[in-house]
Order: sequence, then structure tokens, then C-alpha cells
Amino acid sequence: MSAGSTQWSATAVVFAAAMFAGRCGNAPGSLDGDAVQMLFPSAPGSGFWLGSSDPNTTSHFAIEQGTKAVAGSEGAIRFWNIPSYPFNYASGGSGWTSRLHLHASGGTQQQFTWKTQSGYLYSPADVRNQEFTVFARAHRILDPSRAALTLKIRGGAHTSSNGDLASCIMLTLHPAGVGYVTRFGKELFHPDYDYLQLTPRFDAALTDGAWVGMKMVSYSVAGRSDQVVNRLYLDSDPFDPATGKPRNGWRLFSEYVDVEEQSTGRYSKLADWGGWQTTFRTDGIHDLDFAIISVREIVPP
Repeated sequence: MSAGSTQWSATAVVFAAAMFAGRCGNAPGSLDGDAVQMLFPSAPGSGFWLGSSDPNTTSHFAIEQGTKAVAGSEGAIRFWNIPSYPFNYASGGSGWTSRLHLHASGGTQQQFTWKTQSGYLYSPADVRNQEFTVFARAHRILDPSRAALTLKIRGGAHTSSNGDLASCIMLTLHPAGVGYVTRFGKELFHPDYDYLQLTPRFDAALTDGAWVGMKMVSYSVAGRSDQVVNRLYLDSDPFDPATGKPRNGWRLFSEYVDVEEQSTGRYSKLADWGGWQTTFRTDGIHDLDFAIISVREIVPP
């Protein structure tokens, strides 16, 4: 589908209910416009698909630091590449990072924080129950102790002038040999993180030069206003090299159930609001290939 198609154009950000159900399918297991399996049914609301659009010029998508993405190909697989940039961590130390930001509900200015929100950070259209998908390949692990691919959701801006804007949670994937391969993180106030190590369901890790499909699924538990399930699904061999299409071998890799008043260290606040900013972040690598990136509202089970 071409970048100009209204079906898969990244500019077609907010979908009406009938349009969304008719175009994207309304049953788990359906394929989206990138031929990626949708693990949970779509719900009316906001969504973002990069599709074949140019990430350098696409609305509601931003590459931090204005880094230019360069188109690449490998057989039938088409992708974009961005370099990491040197970075001084607010929590201390230095390294290398890159970030891709999605603003599915539109808007250029966050309105609320985790302390002031009433269900959303920008507007009621913010993605809340969601499925966030990225196909990525890391090149040259520069710092194994910091190296990670991170899916961050329900969040906002990260700034030293108002740390409460961050308001986000995350799931991570790390290289083998650092003591953990997946963690749940909470950063309601920037730059103060809580991290909890999670038990992986199968053998996988961030691997130099290898593609991985990642999905973060987050949804409120039916009948329980005090709980949100956060899951990381992986496809460790995501592309059919002959066609460049996704294989859709998704498996649940790790899970964390966030509970109101259950402390993660610094925080005991349940993160269940809609986020203005959805972010894919890298740390400790030289450069990143990404091929597919999307987020959409889902129907919780």
C-alpha cells in the first residue's frame, strides 16, 4: 500500500469507529496493513501506522534530535536506519541512545501529568488500552550494561523543567549476560525510574544484528479498576526473507500486572491513563534499523 493511501497513511491518525473496524478488522488474529497479526481486537479510537510513509516527514511521528532516517533494503525487506547520538543520562553517566516518538491522538502540547490527569494526558482520544508494535534490529552493542530496546507507553514529555510530565511505563529487552533480559519500568517523574526484573517465558535476548518483532500490550483488567496487565510479545525471527512479510510467530515473553497502591520502589500509583506520547527507545547501541511501527486502541479481553 502506498504512503499516500488513506488506509495506511500515517496521517490518518484518528479513526472513527466504523472506519476503524472496517479497515483494520475486528477480531484477534486479523492482519493490519503491514501484514502484522493483531493479537487483540481493534477498538474505536486513535491509532498510528507508519506504513510506507517517510518517517522524516510524517505527521505525528518524530525522531528525537531531528536525526535523519535513511532508507535501506535487504532482499525483499525494506527498512529505515538511524544512528544513535551521544547522551548524558539525567540519572548519571553517559552513553548512546535514539528515540522514535508517536503521537497517535495528535496535538503538539501535553496538557496533564500523572498527578493531574483524569484518564488522559492530552485528550480523551489518547491511546489507553493498546497494542504497540515495532520491528527492529540493533547494530553494534557499544555498552552491554546499558544496551536495551524499550517500548514506552502512556507517557508524555521528558524535561528537566517539569519531571511530572514523563508519566510513563515501559517493557524492555536486553542482551544476554547482564543479569536480566526483560524488565518492567515506571518513570512517572523524570528522571526517576523504578525497574523490576521479569521472568522470561522462553529463551530470547537483544542480539547484535538480528531482527526482532516486539509488541507491548497494555490493558485494564475487566471488573478491576485497580489493575493493568502489561505484556511483552516477541517474534524472534520476524521476517520471511523471500517476501519481506512478517512471519507472525508471536509469543508472550514477559508480563507485569500493575496494581494500585502496590509499590514498585518509588511509585505506588497505577498507570492506567491514555498517553500523549508513545516511544521506542534504544540505549547502548551504534545504530538501529526499524521496519514496522504502529500503535492502536484495543478491546481488552
